[in-house]
Amino acid sequence: MLRIEGLTFAYPATDASAAPGPPLINGLSLELGSGEIVLIRGPSGCGKSTLLRLIVRLEEAQDGTIVLDGEDIRRIPVTTYRRRVALLQQLPVMTDGSVRDNVRLSFRYTHEVPHTDTVLRARLAEVELDGVGLEVPAAQLSVGQQQRLALLRLLAMRPRVLLLDEPTASLDPDAALRLMRVAARGWDAVPPALLVVSHQELPIQDTTLRILAFRDGRLASVSRDVDTSSGRDA
Repeated sequence: MLRIEGLTFAYPATDASAAPGPPLINGLSLELGSGEIVLIRGPSGCGKSTLLRLIVRLEEAQDGTIVLDGEDIRRIPVTTYRRRVALLQQLPVMTDGSVRDNVRLSFRYTHEVPHTDTVLRARLAEVELDGVGLEVPAAQLSVGQQQRLALLRLLAMRPRVLLLDEPTASLDPDAALRLMRVAARGWDAVPPALLVVSHQELPIQDTTLRILAFRDGRLASVSRDVDTSSGRDA
């Protein structure tokens, strides 16, 4: 479904006359199948979040290709592509307005009739926001609450691939487990493929979970008993 081949990226030098720095991502390749869950771990600054930004086209690679369902993503209109491949950022951006406004924003892109308030409240409960009123300004929510609201907003668009940047960092273990279950289940039981970057282990007991480590700008498979955030055996 999503295939990355030979991806290379280096941030430009701050001095226009200087050469770019060494590649942060260097010939990276990855395949993500439909409904698959992949966790990428590694130390801070190794390129995990940059990889997600490249996949969702917030940055452009110097070399390599990204293909979705057999089509080079550069041939897909960006607005269309970002409905199919959605990014939940660690610090999500809320639109002006209420919690209700933010959830219903997704329906503008799916051309669906917005759900009733009763259904929206049930959806909020799935991501631990059952105590938050629909009329509350989204900007007043905590970072953790905004992250869960942003997840709900993305799921409503039924993406084929959901990219998650440190999705459980601000949640306790029980809330993190429920959040990941909702992400894996999708909207109306339409499960997206999940590509997660995190310093933490994912709080899910899924034997099909694939764990990769960032090493020298590429990805390597690791066993579950290796601490890839520090390079030590757990």
